Amino acid sequence: MIRIIALALGVGLLAFLGGAVAERNGALDGLALDRLVAPKSESAADARPPRVPRYRAILAAGDASIPNFDNAALTLANRLKRSGVETTVLTSDGSLVNDWRSYATAWTIDAALSDVGQWEACLVFVTSHGNEYGLVMGMDNAERYYLTPARLAEILAYRCGERPTVAILSGCHTGTFLTALMKTENRIILTAARKDRTSFGCSADTSFTYFDECLLEAMGDAGTWEGIFTRTKVCVAEKERAEDFEPSLLQAFFGRAVKDLGIE
Repeated sequence: MIRIIALALGVGLLAFLGGAVAERNGALDGLALDRLVAPKSESAADARPPRVPRYRAILAAGDASIPNFDNAALTLANRLKRSGVETTVLTSDGSLVNDWRSYATAWTIDAALSDVGQWEACLVFVTSHGNEYGLVMGMDNAERYYLTPARLAEILAYRCGERPTVAILSGCHTGTFLTALMKTENRIILTAARKDRTSFGCSADTSFTYFDECLLEAMGDAGTWEGIFTRTKVCVAEKERAEDFEPSLLQAFFGRAVKDLGIE
């Protein structure tokens, strides 16, 4: 009897320790999301044909300290052209401003979406440095040089309304954008890191951040945004493991009305 009790206690201790390690490494983090997105869901997400609306897309590089952000915005614009998406590209680098690329600010994102009435859905991509306050917008002195979750939620509510909307926020701590105001049933939100984690690849020796590179690779094939996010998540985790980095723990939200939304 004593041996049986000792064995039971040992199994219980191992289960507790395993849970603690899993929580520390983010394995349980998805339980806090409205929908758990795990690698095993990839086949299910990609098995069904995506619903593909006509998107109006705004792609913004919020910082000009490295070219990575502009690289991602322009490369994504080229990818979206394949799907017939109407895009506006915004930059924080004055040398890149021209007759089709303006400075990236909350106001220009708002203004660029003013014609969304001609389109069925919104897509907003912002890539930059970030913290728990928001994403850096280096030229946006009117907004104290940040795009905050509250400001983005305001823009999307005013311009996009109940249209299907995809918001992709790339930068450190971008899980901070998963707020109650942002998480509506007609929106998909993809972020590069948990609220308390950094993301990687923001350096002069890379062309893209890890998240942006993996997202672009994942979008090479058509599919649902859920499938694209799952592939991005796996890719980023592989890069981080190779460098022995603390996991950034990508976060996502898929509103009930748009879980089947995707891109060609």
